[in-house]
Amino acid sequence: MNGNNDHRADYFGCYGQTTEDALGQLLWVVEQALMAHESGDYQALRAVITDSLAGKITPAGFQRAHETLAPELGRQVSKRLLGALNRGGNPRLLFVARYEGAQDDILISVTFSNHTYPPLIDELWIE
Repeated sequence: MNGNNDHRADYFGCYGQTTEDALGQLLWVVEQALMAHESGDYQALRAVITDSLAGKITPAGFQRAHETLAPELGRQVSKRLLGALNRGGNPRLLFVARYEGAQDDILISVTFSNHTYPPLIDELWIE
């Protein structure tokens, strides 16, 4: 392909004219969600997720997951952005993270709804 027809290797949706602009907005939201997950603060998580995702994550279910996973994982030691891709027209960011209590790397997948401002998370997987 010539330079005029190249598609970007990453995908950040409508959240910026440049990768840096988009990441400036999206990474802040990811940090808020991960801090809420680590601390067990459902209200903090609720502030950065869509109504659709909130319908799937009840406060009681979130608390049970926190009580199960938080002691196993411990605190996050590091996180690195692997890349971004298009998930049904929405930006999905993929990270690899290390937690003090986990021997293995942890994959974090965060999909944003392209139709929310400020950006809201529509899918969040920590595995």
